[in-house]
Amino acid sequence: MVHLPPLASLLAFDALYHCGSVTGAAHQLGRTHSAVSKQLHQLQDHAGIALFEKHGSGVRLTPEGQKFATVVSASLADIRRGYAEVTRSRKQQTVSIKVSSTFARVWAIPIVARFNRHHPDIEIQIALTVPQNSHTIDGSVDLVLSWDRLASPMETHPNATTLGDVHIGPVLSPTYGYSIEGNAFRFRTRINRRGSEAGWERWSELTGIRIVSQTQQTFELAGLAHEAAERGMGVALAPKFLVEKELKSGTLVAPAGFYCFRDGLVVRPSSERPQPGPSARIFLDWLSSHGRLGDDGYLAADVLEPVWG
Repeated sequence: MVHLPPLASLLAFDALYHCGSVTGAAHQLGRTHSAVSKQLHQLQDHAGIALFEKHGSGVRLTPEGQKFATVVSASLADIRRGYAEVTRSRKQQTVSIKVSSTFARVWAIPIVARFNRHHPDIEIQIALTVPQNSHTIDGSVDLVLSWDRLASPMETHPNATTLGDVHIGPVLSPTYGYSIEGNAFRFRTRINRRGSEAGWERWSELTGIRIVSQTQQTFELAGLAHEAAERGMGVALAPKFLVEKELKSGTLVAPAGFYCFRDGLVVRPSSERPQPGPSARIFLDWLSSHGRLGDDGYLAADVLEPVWG
């Protein structure tokens, strides 16, 4: 019988595969960087073969590691799916949703707080996406929310619900240097969210505005990219509703404007649970009335009202 490595090391390896970095894996698992790094090295020592190697300031999977990672990922997905089905009968009043960390903080938390006021018997659990592969792997959740139509084009889904238009454009500090001449938007540093670097080219194609920059900087999370732009480190792409506070207070500006994706904010059943359960259906119907963006691309006023106001 083959002696298997500790489950914790396989979970760390799976997180590295999906996140693309030890930092991202640690964030996903809620562990420290050093703890995840130790688990990864334990797995490699156990296997007796190089599964990853140093690459720049981080690591990348070797061909053998990539091959094994696909097996680990598929196996863990099966285990999670099977366990979810086993325990689902006692969690009929629980609905799990998958969103990005920035989306969770700005949109999901206010929405869930208000939903709980209307339906205290239904628990909404929030699962976070990871920077890499998050557009193709839903995981064992009930509903998936997405907004980044630059990174993931709209897909037809029979049970999808649209929650309003998404306005996306370049944002920067009002003190950051730039110029707009003709159809060219020039500045020094382009700030990327890892996994969505191609969004700049897509935005340029849609708007006809040519982006001219000298350097690039990449962050794991959208929220970090937005904060870097606010602090004058460069220009980041952002949807209006995720930087509403900054735009309205003037700490971020959008001199090149926004491109509007009609019905771009979407909530849909996950690929693993294509038919929403009763509680998920209640949440979907509630979102249609209470979770929409306004016509201006910002959060609707009732979403921003204090729960106990």
